[in-house]
Amino acid sequence: MVPLLENGTKDKRINLVILGDGYTASEQADFMQDATFVSNYLMNKPPYSNYKNYFNVYALKVISQESGVKHPGTASDVTEPVIPVSNPTNYFNTSYDTSGTHRCIYGNTTKVTQTLAANIPEFDIALILGNNTEYGGCGGTYAFLSRNDQAPDVAYHELGHSFGKLADEYWFSGSGESPNKTKTSDPETVRWKNWLNTGNIGIYQFTENTAWYRPHQNCEMRYLNRQFCNVCRETLIEKIHTVKNPIDSFTPSNSATINTNSNVDLSVNLILPVPNTLKSEWKINGTTFQNDTNNITIQPSQLNIGNNTVLFSVYDNTTMVRTNNHSTIHLSTISWTINKTELGISDLRSKQYDFTLYPNPAEDFIIIESKSGFTEKTEVRITDNSGKLIKKQTIDLNKREKIDVSKLTSQIYFINVYNKGEMILSRKMIKN
Repeated sequence: MVPLLENGTKDKRINLVILGDGYTASEQADFMQDATFVSNYLMNKPPYSNYKNYFNVYALKVISQESGVKHPGTASDVTEPVIPVSNPTNYFNTSYDTSGTHRCIYGNTTKVTQTLAANIPEFDIALILGNNTEYGGCGGTYAFLSRNDQAPDVAYHELGHSFGKLADEYWFSGSGESPNKTKTSDPETVRWKNWLNTGNIGIYQFTENTAWYRPHQNCEMRYLNRQFCNVCRETLIEKIHTVKNPIDSFTPSNSATINTNSNVDLSVNLILPVPNTLKSEWKINGTTFQNDTNNITIQPSQLNIGNNTVLFSVYDNTTMVRTNNHSTIHLSTISWTINKTELGISDLRSKQYDFTLYPNPAEDFIIIESKSGFTEKTEVRITDNSGKLIKKQTIDLNKREKIDVSKLTSQIYFINVYNKGEMILSRKMIKN
């Protein structure tokens, strides 16, 4: 396995792996050249270029017994043989003519999964690059493509399927609803209503099935060598947000003993988009301290005797996403608990969390979820601007438990979540 782009440890990055098939031992230099070509292309086109720092890319050399991609000559969409019929012994059984379509290259996904698990179990995305210059590619569990000159853009398109779960827009595939395909034509309720009339986003019928609609007429999911439209680009960015949060590391990161008679320094290292669109906030005991900085210094006078909670929150404020409530859907936090004693010798503990809070603004209820694996229930306290406790409820963050806010008056509230008495989340909520 050879790193082509390595921005951080595998557990803190989205790991894209490019595997070769049909490359013999003597052709591995060709594979490395092809894989580098694909990697460079992907990481220089949006939205991957905007979130390049979130990715590692690896080339995994896989040696096939014989050179090439299989071609049984069984496609029904062309007059075969378009290219000579062949049956090389390649590692993943990668072949043209999958499902009767000549250009559809696919292979043994079980064997791909086993190979990835044995070599890089931290993988998030995989591309299989077949050693044949005939045009071809198909998406599914993994994206397969040939080493044709258009291979990088085929990879760009196919990752739209396998990573973003986007639908083809150049034909009607018969599958169900997708982020970029719907039966809804009502501008008020269509999936991409927030993008209508921006960047040529509209509601366009599929020619093959006029009951279905797509958002754009010239997107990468319809034609090669294009860009993703706003809707598809947003989908891919939201996938990136789902897979990895922007917190790379923080200090102090473990239990420690500190002297609170001196200044206490806290810092966070973030994985920055290009350009940087992250917004962050520091709170001490529920009161906002600083915004949009990676480091703070707390003076002894700012800490109370007993437990103090320092909370850091960060989300992506990119204009490339118009998802409702985006600032609370992908919210990452770090909570430090500082137990100050009269002597100034204190214990410090820290934890990192990911949260989803929606809908916000709310009318009848809110839901708070977490991917952080809580084993016990947490306490939610809703306060008004003066700090007065309005509502208190115990919930399981692993479930979609509703918090009833229907009887609250229309104003701004604060949602504070506590785990074992320590504050782990503090966000504004607008009650309509």
